[in-house]
Amino acid sequence: MLHRKLPVAILGAASALALSLAPSAALASHGHHHGHNLIRANLTPSMPTDDPINGVPPGGAPWILQRGSVRVRDNGRMDVRIQGLQIPRNGGADNPIATIDAVLYCGGVMAAHSGPQQMSVPDGDARFRVFLTVPETCDSATVLIQPVLDPPVTVYIASAMAMADDED
Repeated sequence: MLHRKLPVAILGAASALALSLAPSAALASHGHHHGHNLIRANLTPSMPTDDPINGVPPGGAPWILQRGSVRVRDNGRMDVRIQGLQIPRNGGADNPIATIDAVLYCGGVMAAHSGPQQMSVPDGDARFRVFLTVPETCDSATVLIQPVLDPPVTVYIASAMAMADDED
């Protein structure tokens, strides 16, 4: 198994985190059949030394990732694919997180999220498609993969940031 550690890029100024947004399940119709990409990027695992993204700190353990990608279209469709998101320890690696939330930020502000989604333990695999209600414009789209923990802790364990060429 090949694991690569990748640094997380830094995104501009941190913004207030809207904690009260509920999961959005409705399809936003913008008149597009397939929609244009708000973001289409590979996920990068977090390291405890990474800077906060949109005011959200990285998780307290180093994460590794075999591969992962996220795509959010302006019609609200979000596709997330994760393979091997794990913590290296004791000469191996495993994933202790059974539930994650893929959170979309636009311009540094939380815009929508997938709601709780299953991730396999200990393999760290997840694959899901959800439909979000997305804003008409979404500058600097970012998706943070956040663990769903009890009690709740707001951290990210992987991230993806839109590049200038993400828009179709």
